[in-house]
Amino acid sequence: MNDHERMNGRQDHRQCAPLAGVPDQPGRQDQGTRERLLAAAAEVFAEHGYKSATVREICRRAGANVAAVNYHFGGKDNLYAAMLDHYMRTCQATFPLDVGVTPDSPPRERLRAFVHGLVQRILGGGDDPVSQAHGKLVSLELIDPTPACDGLLREHIAPVNDLLADILRGLLGPAADNPDVLRTCLLAIFGHISFHYSGRAAIVHFYGHEELTPEVLHRITEGGTRFILGGIMAMSGNPACSVTDPVTGPVTGPPKV
Repeated sequence: MNDHERMNGRQDHRQCAPLAGVPDQPGRQDQGTRERLLAAAAEVFAEHGYKSATVREICRRAGANVAAVNYHFGGKDNLYAAMLDHYMRTCQATFPLDVGVTPDSPPRERLRAFVHGLVQRILGGGDDPVSQAHGKLVSLELIDPTPACDGLLREHIAPVNDLLADILRGLLGPAADNPDVLRTCLLAIFGHISFHYSGRAAIVHFYGHEELTPEVLHRITEGGTRFILGGIMAMSGNPACSVTDPVTGPVTGPPKV
């Protein structure tokens, strides 16, 4: 399952049930229709918003009969929730947060793997329109929640938060017992990485456009990891100790004043 077994098995495999009386044994053609509906739903919901998006438009883009949404998902609300769930599970499988590490690996190595995976999840889709639509919808859920937000937080975002908190405890030491310190570090890390997506227009305005190539994503990962390690060191309350970066060597704290 990876990602520290989704932090103690939070993730489950519930799916929206079809309408009563419809066999839950879709053939290959039905499965293709379901996948097209999920892709079309991402684009339509991203363009028009949760409330204004229509089943008719989703089915038109998917090349499906309007009854297909009820058959496969049981209605618009379940389609929306299933679309978000499908995207998050695909991201988790494609971009794990624990590549090359285990829960027993050194915390610095676990942090680098986490940052690398999260950068890939947020930016790895590049200019793919469906990936961009999904990213926009997840961002909107966190700003203006719909009824699907509770499941998104519980099933997908909470395990990521728990995993990072576990890594931070290994880096912060006793300082992690202070909930304000832990919370500050968590919010700073998530904010730093997610701004590369949510603040894309500002980044382009101030620093120019650049394609999100593997080299650029690697640079974002390495620079972000070094910056984060320095912040964690400062928040640990022991600026005299250094954090060793595997690439650049020791990262030392600011001189005492």
